[in-house]
Amino acid sequence: MKLFLLFTFLTTAYADIACPSGFTLVLDKCLKVIPNPLTHTKAEVDCTYLGGTLAAVYSAINKTWLGLFCFSEQNSSSCYHDDNSGTASVYNNFAPGYPLINGIYGGCVYMSTEGSLAGKWVSMNCKAETLPFVCEVPSTIYDPTCTHNYDGYCYYPSTELKTTQAKFSNAQSICQQEFNGNLASIHSKRENDYFVSLFRKIRYADNILLGAQELLPDTFSWNDGSNYADFDNRNPLDTGSKGCLVLVSSTGLWERVDCSFERVFLCKRPLSETTTPTPIAELVTSNPSDFSNCNTTFLMAPGVITSYGYLSLSADTTYCTWRIVTLGAYRIRLSFVDFNSPNPVYVYDEYGKRTDRISSGTCVISPTNIMNVTFQNSGIAGYRGFRAVAQPY
Repeated sequence: MKLFLLFTFLTTAYADIACPSGFTLVLDKCLKVIPNPLTHTKAEVDCTYLGGTLAAVYSAINKTWLGLFCFSEQNSSSCYHDDNSGTASVYNNFAPGYPLINGIYGGCVYMSTEGSLAGKWVSMNCKAETLPFVCEVPSTIYDPTCTHNYDGYCYYPSTELKTTQAKFSNAQSICQQEFNGNLASIHSKRENDYFVSLFRKIRYADNILLGAQELLPDTFSWNDGSNYADFDNRNPLDTGSKGCLVLVSSTGLWERVDCSFERVFLCKRPLSETTTPTPIAELVTSNPSDFSNCNTTFLMAPGVITSYGYLSLSADTTYCTWRIVTLGAYRIRLSFVDFNSPNPVYVYDEYGKRTDRISSGTCVISPTNIMNVTFQNSGIAGYRGFRAVAQPY
């Protein structure tokens, strides 16, 4: 099948810009054509395995999924790009009347160059059709000595070094002395996905040591001096006191470990000055009288929800609903870090079908990138209520 013929004409040779192996530089984007047709959800998963997301491509012969997801009708500002670059309000090419998400339609978006819809964007149900797609990862800095080159950094998995496992202090020394780098820090969901991809086929790499240490109680810092607050993917249910972190490859979450145990690790060296993208601001419509986000109609993960008046021990009977969303490339992991109520929390999928009944500290994962939650306080004094943390998954 011929796909994206204009790659030939758009590919640009920048002397100082490059792409990870398997990707092609097209203008300022690193793209990889996947001709095998998949549903939107499966296409997103395939792209995250590469540390990327679906691309917004504007030159195609056949219909192709776009890295865009819409949350409301006929409102391009509600359509978020998967690469965390913002909404389609600045530029879009929707067919007249779109996006449509209700009824037979849906929040996923494709583009076609055939017939009356040539060049137009159309929203549809994410599972309605299988289409070819293009994955996009960030462009990087050209360095012929770097095998794992991603977003301006060179990565060195310990599974490819003489020392495959080490405790924290020794691993940090190896990174500094051999590569003039540090144990890896992580600053976005896409980088977290890329990190996992480097160890995916390694049987013994279940827990990968990160370059972070606890300096104050529950306060971590990256060894390379970068900002820890950029992205925190710790498992909210992991409440230990150990001072180092590992990335758990099966979940993508970070958990506490003893710094003196030997584990596989990843070194990271900057190729030049890089900047961290500014995250999308959370759009929240909620009751301003407390911090519960009660009756929120659009809460972009990561975020926190609680019962109304959490910790007050009052006899409140407030009923709350939450609509939690994340970018189209991901699902939602909702972790109940505190639960003290005789009444349960009910969790529903984006279509209103109940998926879970929560009555204790646990976590639930949504089947798509939209989750609905409801809860009513018991009206009995002496109960704290609940607190839950929502993360992209």
